[in-house]
Amino acid sequence: MERRVLKYFLLLSLLAPLTLAAQRPAKGRKTVVQQPAPVSYDSLAMRRNELAGKEARLKERLDEARELFSSDSPGKEALGANIVELEQALFDVRADLESLSETMARMEREQGFSLPVMPAATAAADNGKTMLVDNDYFRDNLSAADYRQLLAAQKKENEVAELIGKLQENYDQMALLLPVYHVAVKGPQADSLHARITALAAENERLAPAIGDLWQSVFDTKVYAYNYVLDKNGEGDILAVQEKQMNNMLLLEAEIEGEYMYEEVARYALQKLLIAGYEIRIADRAGLTGAADSLNSLTPPTSHIDDYFLPVLDTRERMFYDFADAQIVRPARYANINQVPQVEIFPRGSMYRILLGAYSRPQPVSVFRNVYPLSQETKADRKHYYYAGGYATYAEAEEAAARLKRQGFRNPRVVAWHDGLYDAAPGAESGSAVTEPSTRIRYRVEIGGAGESLSRVVRDVISTQAAGKEVSRTADPETGEPLFVVGSFNNKTLAEALVQDIDTVEPGLTIRIVAVQ
Repeated sequence: MERRVLKYFLLLSLLAPLTLAAQRPAKGRKTVVQQPAPVSYDSLAMRRNELAGKEARLKERLDEARELFSSDSPGKEALGANIVELEQALFDVRADLESLSETMARMEREQGFSLPVMPAATAAADNGKTMLVDNDYFRDNLSAADYRQLLAAQKKENEVAELIGKLQENYDQMALLLPVYHVAVKGPQADSLHARITALAAENERLAPAIGDLWQSVFDTKVYAYNYVLDKNGEGDILAVQEKQMNNMLLLEAEIEGEYMYEEVARYALQKLLIAGYEIRIADRAGLTGAADSLNSLTPPTSHIDDYFLPVLDTRERMFYDFADAQIVRPARYANINQVPQVEIFPRGSMYRILLGAYSRPQPVSVFRNVYPLSQETKADRKHYYYAGGYATYAEAEEAAARLKRQGFRNPRVVAWHDGLYDAAPGAESGSAVTEPSTRIRYRVEIGGAGESLSRVVRDVISTQAAGKEVSRTADPETGEPLFVVGSFNNKTLAEALVQDIDTVEPGLTIRIVAVQ
């Protein structure tokens, strides 16, 4: 899945019913078409708190980056670019906060109430407080054991949020340190940086499966309880909506497989989205007014799904390759007190060297006619192998071997190590396997006829059916009219489902699926 270029649609709309067609109640009930709810003051206050928390986190990362930049840390160019990105992100968040405050102030003037005191920003991800399940509706419809499990699951959800918050903090630290480490020179400083990165990565490797196991128990418990209660009360229309969204979520989970650093966290975002929508529909149908209001005013953690879809970071130890052209130098660099060093074998990548000879006993350095640099090793056959230089490519090594032959060496030849394995006869095409560009067919959905912007109902469907997918605007090459592109999709079934639901809510649009490489 490609990294998103544009901001995702706010996924709060995902908490509304899937489509107008899906809102149709079961036979025998009065049909009520729900209108999109206006933005409430409470929801703006929740959004303000969320932005304040994000501002604090960005400020902390920016301070850390500036501190590293002012020290003697290597990689100042990379750090400088990182600081610019963080400053821009902080500027954008503060601009959003200012705009939001102006909107809230206008609502205060128009509606005649005062701004509540803003509580400390937190990373809370609870489903609108326990009032949703702490009531007679669930208590009377579930067995005592099932009801206890549901209450326990609600409490565990806060534990999941805390673990994810810690994992995200560690990830942010790694993202800050890695650019510095990648340009550090070999030595204690590079070792220290990598030790810190490794410790953070190791902690996240423990946190991710813990998050996955804990959240899965919450998800399974809630889905079971909600389905049981709805089925018991004959709420078939809500069950039908949930079944469709569950199938869609499974397709989305298949889309993200192998694409992100922590699949457990990405899967949480998708499943949390499904559960949150479920809970709003149940609260509305059961007449749990307080819970419904609370849930509708809550901006879910998945409103910024890219905070959970974390790109893969390469935290492996760097290989400090000693690339050096073999040259004849004077005075000689090696002697009895400065012997030829052992060859360094790297566990990753390719290193080409020139084999000058394999001998049954160690050779005096004078045999090698002042060539520098040299290295040597004793292999399992008990012979002593001597190498000259170090090259990134076969062509460079081959050219150097030809030059040494002209300078009097009898049979210099190119040898190599690929991912730590010795290759006595490499060819021009040898080396670590290069990943070929994927030839897998992907799909995108193109939407025309919508004018300058997509309608609210279409955006709602896209946010539900294609959570996390990039939505971009371009121009139709034939007509020049605005064209909206959603995708890409690995699974054509997911694209087809999106087309079908968009056509249901707004049949006048021109929609097509395009296969892309």
